[in-house]
Amino acid sequence: MHIATGEYVCLEGDKANTLFIVKSGMLVGSTKADAGAPLQNFGPGSIVGEFSLLESEPRDLTLRAAEDTEILVIEQHTLQSTLDKHPGWLKSILTFLTARNRIAQENKRKNDLIQALPSLLYIFSAHLKETGADSIPLSLLHKKILALNNTPDEETDNLLKSLESLGLLKVCGSNDADKNVKVESLQIIPLLYETLQYRALNQKVSPNILSMTEQMVLTTFVKIARESNVPLQNGLCTITTEQLKAEAKKSMHGLTLTSRTIAPLVEKKLLEPSSAFDIHAPLESVNFFFADFEKILDLLELNRIFPLLDKSLV
Repeated sequence: MHIATGEYVCLEGDKANTLFIVKSGMLVGSTKADAGAPLQNFGPGSIVGEFSLLESEPRDLTLRAAEDTEILVIEQHTLQSTLDKHPGWLKSILTFLTARNRIAQENKRKNDLIQALPSLLYIFSAHLKETGADSIPLSLLHKKILALNNTPDEETDNLLKSLESLGLLKVCGSNDADKNVKVESLQIIPLLYETLQYRALNQKVSPNILSMTEQMVLTTFVKIARESNVPLQNGLCTITTEQLKAEAKKSMHGLTLTSRTIAPLVEKKLLEPSSAFDIHAPLESVNFFFADFEKILDLLELNRIFPLLDKSLV
């Protein structure tokens, strides 16, 4: 059976008297209860609707074709007749379905964690801003995220463990009634929330995420600043172009700095040149660069934990 792009296969709540096997293309499933949740994708080889069919329950998903799709439709009476003739198949089918259901439940658990993370970071950011404190009672955190995102306490605690393993926070106290969640870095939590929010809204990488070359340049900048005896002026550190180029040769695997290398950092206003900056001019035409030292440290820390965070959740 061929389904054109955008056409519906079935609606949530319909009576289930068939199951579908996707031969080619892609079906997407959605539910009214999780209207804001990501769509469930069913590619070639997927079996859809088996639980509703076997349990004589209404459809639990609305299915439509994300692209031109070919499906095999198996009627309930055909399936039952086959099982009557070949009862040994039933065990294999049930084993397969049980395994698939276990995988689906695990994927849902991981997806719920990923979906709850921005809510948790938002609560932290708002609490820090409103109170000026660096910690929040665990009981209050549980209450707030349950109201905001309907996340159970157990899942919230799993998220906290992931963030704690990355050094972002620490859960203190001996029992649940007295426990507090202390933020280790007051700047990273809001920055991480902003980064995740940008990725979710714009479906692309946040400007806060640095390329490998940008990280290397900023790490070199920080190294020179730390070894320098020149004090910070209003939080700003100043490094000469000569210093930057010399250190880059030693610590950046021989990478030669040019105006084109530095340009992305200038565009992001992470490095401010001492004079007009021209990407086509020699880098030496700028005498020095200055930058917000703490901001660079925060961005480098964000770029350290960001890929690790995704891995710890998935």
